[in-house]
Amino acid sequence: MIEVKRLDEILGQDEVVNYLTKDLESKNFNHAYMFFGNRGIGKKTLALSFAKSILCQNGNPGFCGVCNSCKKFDMESYMEFIGYYDQGDSIKIENIRRILEEEHLKKYEGAYRIIFMEHAQRMTKEAGNSILKVLEEPWPGTIFIFTAINPDEILPTIISRVEKYYLNNLNQKDLSSIMKSLGYENNKYLSLGSIDEARVLLDNIDQDLLDYKQFSEIFIRKDLVEIFELAEKLAKKPYLKELLSYYQLEAMAIYRQGFEEINLKVIGAIDKALRKIKKNVNEKHALEYCFLTIGGIFSE
Repeated sequence: MIEVKRLDEILGQDEVVNYLTKDLESKNFNHAYMFFGNRGIGKKTLALSFAKSILCQNGNPGFCGVCNSCKKFDMESYMEFIGYYDQGDSIKIENIRRILEEEHLKKYEGAYRIIFMEHAQRMTKEAGNSILKVLEEPWPGTIFIFTAINPDEILPTIISRVEKYYLNNLNQKDLSSIMKSLGYENNKYLSLGSIDEARVLLDNIDQDLLDYKQFSEIFIRKDLVEIFELAEKLAKKPYLKELLSYYQLEAMAIYRQGFEEINLKVIGAIDKALRKIKKNVNEKHALEYCFLTIGGIFSE
């Protein structure tokens, strides 16, 4: 069973919610929607809320929660909703063909049918070209809803054929409220603006993670032993990327308040380290270079 928030319950995305609400009120839907945004800011939550609202028999503009459509949606047994959720590192052409075959095999129960795909950026080129054919010649009553992180990883021809919405990172007030509803009382890491990233760090808070002040002081001291020990400790940790992002965002916030060279170094060096790690460069080596650059031992 899935639990879906109403659109008016979704925090931090007021502008997008307003546009979607107008579509629901007018019943003037695009044949395809794509929600972009960083990991853990509520793309899937928003997409499912919109999908359930479209399919609801009584709601206007939100879903009623009690009609047959809403009940079947919650029980994941509604024939008019085909959901393709996180299935691994890539979405292959055979996955798309299976989805499209299901579309043709099932009969309509309501006025609309929705095909939802999470992580659309994981489509291979062949998979993207396969779904493009349908987007170019939409099926009557069928609405595609996609979520994705980076539009640069999706075929431009697909981007041009969907209605695009870019979601904001969550502000600290909204993120704090969401984290409390999930059982997290600690307010650290809210600068990340992401539910998923904040959870990763809060779930590892017993690992003696340094806050930004403690982190930056290591480089002010220029203690090579401390620097190499920190790189050794953090390499291969499951929370490494989230922790580096947190340090970078804290550095940006402090830098905006008043120039301090070390914060500028942190911003640039961590950006390069994250890109190296994404390209599968050895994490320990990437961290060592990053930290030595921040400490001024290496110069760019």
